[in-house]
Amino acid sequence: MTIVYCCVAPHGAEVIPRLANGRELKRFQPTRVAIRRLAESVKSARPDTIVVATPHNLRLLGKIGLVISENSSGRLRESRREVSLKARCDVKFARKLLRRSSSAALPVVGANYGTAEGPSSEMPMDWGTLVPSGSS
Repeated sequence: MTIVYCCVAPHGAEVIPRLANGRELKRFQPTRVAIRRLAESVKSARPDTIVVATPHNLRLLGKIGLVISENSSGRLRESRREVSLKARCDVKFARKLLRRSSSAALPVVGANYGTAEGPSSEMPMDWGTLVPSGSS
């Protein structure tokens, strides 16, 4: 497990052009340009897996939730406009990360939603993941 890239990205819905109103569309243009550059930079790093740490997903008292679902999807809606995104999760990597984190005495727990496996194993995607992922 080698980290090849790390970043922090903005995640307000206004970053996605389809969700921004007229004033926000212009105001958030520099942020959109930066997100596109970030996406190109991540792409050029050629990661095998992208790990997203988001402050807006599953909250577990005293624990860090690590998604072990096969899929994740979400949608955002602003003023009758909507965007959605669905992604496959790297379950093998997630379980390996879970084992190593547990061995290091980190307070992690595997989190799944729906079914244990298959198409219904799908964690809801929050805006902290969807906005940076869906805006580039």
